[in-house]
Amino acid sequence: MKKKKKEFIDEKDEDIENGVGDDDIANDFNKNIDDLEKKNVDSKRIKNVDQTKKRATVDSVFDERMYLQLSKLLKTGTLGRIEGIISAGKESNVYLAYGQKNEEYAIKIYKIDTNTSRWMRNYIIGDPRFKKVPNNVSKIIYLWASKEFKNLKRAYKAGLSVPEPIYTKNNVLIMEYIGFESIPAPKLKDIKTPKDPVNLLNEILYFIKNLYQKANLVHGDLSEFNILYHNQKPVIIDISQAVTIHHPKAEIFLVRDITNIFNYFEKVGVEVPNPEEFYYEVINLD
Repeated sequence: MKKKKKEFIDEKDEDIENGVGDDDIANDFNKNIDDLEKKNVDSKRIKNVDQTKKRATVDSVFDERMYLQLSKLLKTGTLGRIEGIISAGKESNVYLAYGQKNEEYAIKIYKIDTNTSRWMRNYIIGDPRFKKVPNNVSKIIYLWASKEFKNLKRAYKAGLSVPEPIYTKNNVLIMEYIGFESIPAPKLKDIKTPKDPVNLLNEILYFIKNLYQKANLVHGDLSEFNILYHNQKPVIIDISQAVTIHHPKAEIFLVRDITNIFNYFEKVGVEVPNPEEFYYEVINLD
């Protein structure tokens, strides 16, 4: 995973309040987007926008608003082009994009879906960062995207192995791309024989413990399905559902994370620690 010179302005790290929290997210970069959209763009950038719209029409995750939002990023030079899909799921799709200097980014676009928004409420209600949960489906999805951005930011600042969050607005999240050129890193579930699985287990347990103790979060859905295997190291993704350690179900989610990871490594023949002892090691903040 190579470090890239950031072309984006960092967001403020504030708790989410009163719904979507767009006021927290808005910054000079967003203002530049609105200002620059009014200006003419050269034919090359128009071509990029047209190509992106053409690709977008065949994918249900894009609607007219989404096209307009992405076209802003292309017109302002924030993104050079948006390429093919990396992964598709019920909650969101992830696309590979390139900046003006050919640096790679991953764009996660959350689908506006009523059933999905109902599921998301389980991880929002009870989280002390949310004083008000909106009823509007779109606003819940926007809140969810903002939640993942802030969760990633907490974990990244704690020095944990997650993609660096770059930018978010509405149901779009831009983050660091994990992979080699156009080939995305595989998920752990797709690796038949991970190299040095004992060390891999220890690194994931380090993540669980320090996500709790340093970032004050519990992943809540950790398994081999949302761990990337990159340079023989784990990179944890899909952290949108993560809750603070003060959430009423935080300890239940923590037990589930530990159980999932231990079950996976037992299947690949690794002797795991005592799960109860590890649980108390994680929650001991002294």
